[in-house]
Amino acid sequence: MAAVVNPFTAGTWVMEPKPQNVWGAPHTSWFFAMGVGGALFINRALFGIELGRIFGMTVADLLSMILIAIGGLILIGDLGKPLRVLRALLNPRTSWISVGAIADFVFLVLAGLWVIADLEWQGARPFAGLPWAGNSPLGIAFQVIAGAAAFIVIVYPGLVLAASPSIPFWNTTLIPLQFLSFAFASALGLALIVALWLPVPPALLTAWASAEILLLAATLLLFLAHLLHGTTSHTTAKLSVDRLVKGELQGPFIWGTLVGGLLLPIFLALYASLAASPAPQLLAISALLTLPGNWLSKYTVIKAGSYAPFL
Repeated sequence: MAAVVNPFTAGTWVMEPKPQNVWGAPHTSWFFAMGVGGALFINRALFGIELGRIFGMTVADLLSMILIAIGGLILIGDLGKPLRVLRALLNPRTSWISVGAIADFVFLVLAGLWVIADLEWQGARPFAGLPWAGNSPLGIAFQVIAGAAAFIVIVYPGLVLAASPSIPFWNTTLIPLQFLSFAFASALGLALIVALWLPVPPALLTAWASAEILLLAATLLLFLAHLLHGTTSHTTAKLSVDRLVKGELQGPFIWGTLVGGLLLPIFLALYASLAASPAPQLLAISALLTLPGNWLSKYTVIKAGSYAPFL
């Protein structure tokens, strides 16, 4: 007589943690572009970090819109079909992707309208008479709303991941905080790079470097806290941490993100800041390293995600 097998305890029925394979490099590029783009606009609006001007329009605003538009195109490509894109705009109560898609649209419209008013062509400003031009009351309102939308654009990809209980390593508010701090570090880093060509007062350059160091240090602490949280929580999250620190993701995470994208830039920026006068070349190298570090941080955290077993 054949042995009776309990289907709920037989080995073939016991599920194990399964790495997710849906999210990858395109989503990483989407998150990266949205974050840096949003931070560029906010840095310009709050702190006047313009990165120069082209045809009268600030480079920071133009680059911000380009990056967020690229992120939006990747999102549309990921959704795949026009009806899915429409649904992404109609479910803000239940979906962070819907909230983010709406914020993308609002930002691009309002920021675009405000920026075009500064256009200079052959010494003339054809749109200077628009009611929202410059710092008019309507122009300030456009900037405030666009800035709020930019902030949402920065954090909503992290909130999408954090709202994933089926993937324990993602299910933490530490991820949107990482996205926020690394976005501003990379955006400020672009200012330090541009400072090689544009005149920046030494005192201002030192202030930017100090802010960059603080942002990078905060980002590093957030990643360490995330690793600690993963090792002390769900078993599946522990496996994700193992993949990051000693598995197939060790190289891009440890060396690409923590060392190359955070620790080394911090030390270079500190050395450059403590010199008798700021060393713009070292600050630019430090800032440049944060860009691939930022991208790799998102890629490795995304790829480390694993679905928890049902049984």
